[in-house]
Amino acid sequence: MTNHNYASRVQNHNSSIIADLLVQSSDPQNISFAGGYPDASLFPSADLADAFQHAVADNTPAVFQYTDAKGPQELRELVAARHAKHMGYPATADDIIMTQGGQQAIDLLASLFLDAGDGLAIEGPTYLGAISIFENYAPKYYEIPIETDGINLAILEQQLQANRGADRIKLLYLVPDFQNPTGITISVAKRQRLAELAETYDFYIIEDAPYRELRYRGEHLPTLQSFDTHHRVIYVSSFSKILAPSLRIGYICASPTILTAVAGLKSAADIQSPNMTLDALTYYLNHYDIDAHIANMIPYYAKKRQTMIDALHKYMPSEVTFTEPEGGFFLWITAPASLDLNAFMYDVLIPKARIVYIPSQAQYIHGDVANSARLNFSAVAIEKIEPGIRLLAETFTNYLTNHPAE
Repeated sequence: MTNHNYASRVQNHNSSIIADLLVQSSDPQNISFAGGYPDASLFPSADLADAFQHAVADNTPAVFQYTDAKGPQELRELVAARHAKHMGYPATADDIIMTQGGQQAIDLLASLFLDAGDGLAIEGPTYLGAISIFENYAPKYYEIPIETDGINLAILEQQLQANRGADRIKLLYLVPDFQNPTGITISVAKRQRLAELAETYDFYIIEDAPYRELRYRGEHLPTLQSFDTHHRVIYVSSFSKILAPSLRIGYICASPTILTAVAGLKSAADIQSPNMTLDALTYYLNHYDIDAHIANMIPYYAKKRQTMIDALHKYMPSEVTFTEPEGGFFLWITAPASLDLNAFMYDVLIPKARIVYIPSQAQYIHGDVANSARLNFSAVAIEKIEPGIRLLAETFTNYLTNHPAE
């Protein structure tokens, strides 16, 4: 029941789909391809436990005290050094602010840039967690479709040219590497052009890159930020996918001018991220090899990815297509336009096959694309992937045979 005293943005926010999917995903009878979780067996648990013990023992009592909203200087120096090495942008500690995961980073940037009615461009589809954040700021959405090499630049530039007034595009949100939910990666040429467009049309880009370091095939592409010469690209990432989600540690890399404003918003939101966790990460980065840890994870995720793709090729009917990402956690399936995959999941798939995924409606602003879904392979036990995809494909085949596309 909705309370009439709630803000309209809360009353109008429909989170029932995701809440129910979490329930369905936690049902042990179901095979869930819905979650966006890393594989818990790959967490460096002993190393992190050691890091937390030293964080407390070595820094008492300061570890329990308030600190800089941006995060400890030493940690920001370490993160900046990794950023410069792996992301191709010469960051310093002054370019880094630590956040409570990538989710808070996106929220802080939305708060910084968006008033109600301001223009926000996003990919269609896009990360459903970002949609949940942006809904709180009531922007005017410009949903730009995705091509096989990333966001459709022709349509984006058309919208930029056509809307130059009060509702012009102020902000563009992108997941360039192994996009959530499609797994698609933006090409180098498009990355270069996006940096140029941001300067030409006076907007900023949030480059959300939590999966960037999880590449299983091919070569790493340069970041959007590496092409940015006017401080228009704001890089967001986290340690959730490469270390552990419960750390709730993310970061923003941007110009010091932007970060000064972000720090003020973070101070108002939570004063600071927890010292104990940040000091533990500092110890971990100083005493353990995070790059070696990531390298050790790659073959496991690569095997899960390939297992899912092979099973899709083997079992899925030709009417259903799918992406084959080179990294990340997800791929995207598309059924005939007449098939509503949300209704199909609840009415047919769960009752008959006990399979769960994320339907496309939750990943588009207007929920008007119904025939696609996100499949996750990272969190599923590898022995369940092939039989799960076989059941999914058999259920699709039977349904499409009895309900041919119009």
